[in-house]
This record gives sequence, structure tokens and C-alpha cells, in this order.
Amino acid sequence: MSTLRRASLGAGFGYTPGEQPPDGDGWLKLNTNEAPLGPSSAVAPAVAAATTLLHLYPDPYGEPLRSALARHHGVAPDCVFLANGADQVIDCLFRAYCDPGDRAVWPVPTYSLFPVLARLFGVEEVEIPLDGDLGLPAALGTADGRLRFIVNPNAPTGVWTAPEALEELLDPAPGVVAIDEAYCDFAPASCIPLLERHPRWLVLRTFSKGYALAGLRVGYAVGHPELIADLLAVKDSYPVDRCAIAGAAAALADQEHHRRLVAGVRAERERLSRRLVAAGWRLTPSEANFVFARPPGGDAAGTLARLRERRILVRHFAGDHADRLRITVGSPEQNDRLLDALGI
Repeated sequence: MSTLRRASLGAGFGYTPGEQPPDGDGWLKLNTNEAPLGPSSAVAPAVAAATTLLHLYPDPYGEPLRSALARHHGVAPDCVFLANGADQVIDCLFRAYCDPGDRAVWPVPTYSLFPVLARLFGVEEVEIPLDGDLGLPAALGTADGRLRFIVNPNAPTGVWTAPEALEELLDPAPGVVAIDEAYCDFAPASCIPLLERHPRWLVLRTFSKGYALAGLRVGYAVGHPELIADLLAVKDSYPVDRCAIAGAAAALADQEHHRRLVAGVRAERERLSRRLVAAGWRLTPSEANFVFARPPGGDAAGTLARLRERRILVRHFAGDHADRLRITVGSPEQNDRLLDALGI
């Protein structure tokens, strides 16, 4: 680091993504929760067509994708905010609602980007440990804060909380509530239908998981028009490029492919979970596109290293749950390769 970096950030500051080996190098990536199938066949032609207009700026609000998402979710276009991935939506939430010294609330463990952005914006972190079953603690709904985050299903645990239970938990919560549904395509239900009676809630979604568009970086928020206006006030000039808008719109229109991808992940999640449990692994019930699993004996670090020797990447987190691994649900062939490497 240079001597000019803000002293409040320090040398170790920054988000640490999952390892990204070179494309086509024989690695099996089960560490970053990407889709096991490619996107809809309609995406590539739509992206190619968009390249003919790359000399022009894209629509600053993400049209026509914004209106297509509004129709998809049964809301007005002014209830939708588009950004360069759900990560940028989170960034805009800090920009819009937190001055330096304000408090932001989230459970732990959860998405590790939250504390990075809190520190970047000079926001006080209020981290509330999950309960003994890795469920959401009651204090999450009562702790004071201008902004609070709930990832549902949670990452890295995969635990899903029903929307009605979230309503009860968050009823007393002050400030803005952001429900990050990055993995909700693989869960039983979304909180979007509840937004009409929760004007301080925002639901965050992404095209990275259920639509297999991690490489295009398209995320969005759905919520009350006044909250969406707050996000629009702090967004980048043109947050989503023409190719991303076109590709995401094509993927959204192909719901048959989306349903097939989701159904395949759910089926493989069940098969992978069953095989791991039968081999003595301890799993938290997951409603996401990954499992959070403790190997027999709890040697997660050793298992991680052995899998890496076989060119298979999974995710390991330090801290209270260092005896577990987060494993992305792959295709049947990918999961067979993982199970074979584990000797299961």
C-alpha cells in the first residue's frame, strides 16, 4: 500500500473474493456459487446486437430492462433500481442512508462485503451473531441502526427464513431494511410480495445465480418509489452497460431456461446433501445453490487442501465456523467429480 491511503482503512482493507483460476485451466470451481449451466441461448445474440450501439451511452435507468423487471414482479417501473451487480446496490444503500458515524446492522456470519463498505463509509458496524441453529436472532429486529441487512437465504449458511417470520422479526426495526435475495431463486418464496405493506424495505436481487449471468454484473432492488428515488440520487451516471441490459433482458424473457436451471440445482442440492450426510458430514439445511457442511472430524482446512490438490475449489471461512466448508452445487458431472475426490 502507498503512504497516501486513508489511515482509517489500513493495510488489510478490502473485500476478498473467492479464488478465480484462469478460465479453461481444468479447475472445478465450487467456491463462488456460480450457475452450473450457461445462460439462455437468447443471451449471446442479444449481447452481440447491443455491440452495434456501443458508441452511445446506455439508458441511465437501465431501460428497457427496468420496465421488464417491473412487469415480471408486478410493480411499477419507479419501484425498480438497476445497478452493476447487487454489490453496487449495497454500495448505494450506504451512500444514500449512512453518514459517517451512523450504525448499520447485520447478522454474522453473512456476506463479507457489508463490513468492508461500512468501514469505507465510516459507518459503525453492529454485528449480531446468529442463534445456535444458525437462524436469525431476535436482536436483529431491535438493534438501533440507520440501515440493516438480511441475506435470505443467508450466505454462507444457506438458511432461509420465511417472509412471514421476517415480518414478525423486523416489525420493530428502525431505519431502512435491505433484504438481499441473491439466492432466493432456489428458495420457496420471496419477500417482494410483502413490499406493499413495508415502505422501508428494499429487496435486492441478482442475475448472477438463477440466470447464469455472473459475468455481466446485473443486480437490482425493488421497493417503494421514495426509496428507489434515494438510490437513483446517489447512483453512478450509467451503472449498467448496453450489453448487460440486453443480455439480462433476454435471460429474463426466457423463463423456461431459468426454471430448468433452478430445478436442476435444487435436485442436485438434494442429491449432494444426501450423499454427504450418509458419509458422516454435518449439513445445515440449505435453500440456496450451495451447502454449508462440516466434514467428519471437522478438519475443513485439511479437506480444502486435499480438494485443491485435485483442482477442485470450495470456500472456507475463518472464525466461529472454521470447521465447515461452503460448497457450490454443481452439475451432476461436477458433483460426481467432487464426491469421487472426497471418496464418497
